[in-house]
Amino acid sequence: MSEHLTIKKRIYIESFNKLGRDVTFGVVVIDQNTCDGCGYCIKPCPAHSLEVVNKKARMVEELPFCISCGDCVAICPQHSIEIKEFIKFTKHFYYLDRGSAEPPRKF
Repeated sequence: MSEHLTIKKRIYIESFNKLGRDVTFGVVVIDQNTCDGCGYCIKPCPAHSLEVVNKKARMVEELPFCISCGDCVAICPQHSIEIKEFIKFTKHFYYLDRGSAEPPRKF
């Protein structure tokens, strides 16, 4: 399975937008004052939700399909990217509270 979506697959996946209120995609905010347009955030994005325009990164406008993976936040050398909204599923999905992270148990 490919690590990144092709444009053809992204158009196919656009049908997720027809789910309406059942799913809300994530949103990242990029500080345009600190972003230097290096493009490091573009390649690791599995949904191809980011692009560089006029030497500044931004979310793709025509099909913002952010899955809130956080790869762009982790790789940005300027720390210019922040996840504003995480992807949310409301109808057929339930979120489980797993508590705080703990080291694995020994058996």
